[in-house]
Amino acid sequence: MSELRRFIVDTDTGSDDVWAVIEALRAVDVVRVEAITVVCGNLPLDLCVKNAMHAVDAAHTYVPPVYRGMERPLMRKQAFYAANIHGEDGLGGMDLPMPERPAETKHAVDAIIDIVMANSGEIEIVTCGPMTNLAMALLKEPKLAENIKKVWILGGSSSGSGNMTPTAEYNVYVDPEAADIVLDSGVDAVWVTWDTAVGATEITPEEVEMLLNSGSPTAEFCVRCTRKLREYYLSMYGRSSYSVIDSLVMTAALYPEIMEGVFQANCAVERIGTETRGYFRIDHHNRLKRSPNAAICPAVNVPLYKKHLFALLGAG
Repeated sequence: MSELRRFIVDTDTGSDDVWAVIEALRAVDVVRVEAITVVCGNLPLDLCVKNAMHAVDAAHTYVPPVYRGMERPLMRKQAFYAANIHGEDGLGGMDLPMPERPAETKHAVDAIIDIVMANSGEIEIVTCGPMTNLAMALLKEPKLAENIKKVWILGGSSSGSGNMTPTAEYNVYVDPEAADIVLDSGVDAVWVTWDTAVGATEITPEEVEMLLNSGSPTAEFCVRCTRKLREYYLSMYGRSSYSVIDSLVMTAALYPEIMEGVFQANCAVERIGTETRGYFRIDHHNRLKRSPNAAICPAVNVPLYKKHLFALLGAG
């Protein structure tokens, strides 16, 4: 058996983030989750921490430490919560009690620095939310980037479209300064873009029934926590299927063979524009003659993605 890879999972734990966290914890033959670091994003930080702990419990494997991170973006004073998508509790209205165990007392930014610097070249970081924790860690420890093995990011858009504005995807839009810091850091990063994920991760009504009838408590939990997400897609788009977007970056991190057409490019984030703030700029044709700073994943093998996903949820 090959040596396990080592992950830090950074999350703003809404309902689709829960799927991603659970995937990582259940991929026990692939990876060991060294820490879950939580950032404000989909919900206020306290709820994101609570939901991360519930995701750990729902995985039914082992209990990594959970760390509280940044409570707001680097520059923005305004938060952009998504209770209309994930429910007021972020778990589709499951209204679960607070877990008995507390989060760690160390700040998530310090946890990222300490774990990476103590294990140079061994730690991969998967970010499912705004990149505020990672950006702060990169600023605080200038040598951090060269000691991270790889970063896997759900963020940006390879087509230039967005889900927050016509041009900006949520994770980048909420904290564009943080995303730009990550791009400028020189860290080896793979970006699984939102427009790739939104189509690839559609869960159909038939798949919902399959998960519910699988006999897996973990699969049932994942369906229940996305109840509000399903309702949102039906009311907003008239679709009976719904997308669990953050699950794709985790599946890609665990099983890179699902990715297709990955290419290197120089990228940046628009931080100033009145209508384009948060736009993820990809220099597809190297017009600027700058070195690539990101690997972009524009497509995935959907059947293979779902095979891995459902197996990790106990329904494969």
